[in-house]
Amino acid sequence: MNRAFIAVSGALLIAAAALLTGCVPEPPSPASTATVDSPSATAPSASPTGSASTPTPTAAPTAPTAPTVDPAAIPESCDDLGAAATRQQTVGGLTAQHADGFVRPAPANATSELSCNWIQEESAGVLLLISTASAAEVSTGVDGLAAQGYECQAAEDFGAQYCVKAGGTAQTEDVVVARDGVWISLETVNVDARAWLSEISSQIFG
Repeated sequence: MNRAFIAVSGALLIAAAALLTGCVPEPPSPASTATVDSPSATAPSASPTGSASTPTPTAAPTAPTAPTVDPAAIPESCDDLGAAATRQQTVGGLTAQHADGFVRPAPANATSELSCNWIQEESAGVLLLISTASAAEVSTGVDGLAAQGYECQAAEDFGAQYCVKAGGTAQTEDVVVARDGVWISLETVNVDARAWLSEISSQIFG
């Protein structure tokens, strides 16, 4: 074999080896490795960053309650009941008396607001008691009056339940007027107080 050919071939092999050696990649730096493979790198969270809030149950709508009478509409004095002229015509000839201690039909948990009593010896008298309770208790009280001998109907002029105890007359009667948490009890003996009661009811109920 030609010595020149062998020398050229050896030089080519050495050059090729040198080229292959220069193509070997350098190992990655520690910083690059930490960025890709290190356990300390934070992986993106699969869950939303904000905490999920539990929906608050919506309360069922409550049924509207029946309107109640303004307490200010109930007179503070027996001398302020109804119109002055009608009051004078009804009880002007009677004498005001102590009115506490009378037991008359009333709703459960009733609170006494005004008690009035007028008499003329033993021949005439007017007893008027006004109390308040919840609208539901007043309604239940009206329902129970039938068992006590009362007959009830809706009053057209002041929109309340008007209950009269059977056996009475215009001069001697026992009446209950109830509406919106207010209970009016009127008992008369030989006195016609219906017109006055109508004024009192309109005064309170509007």
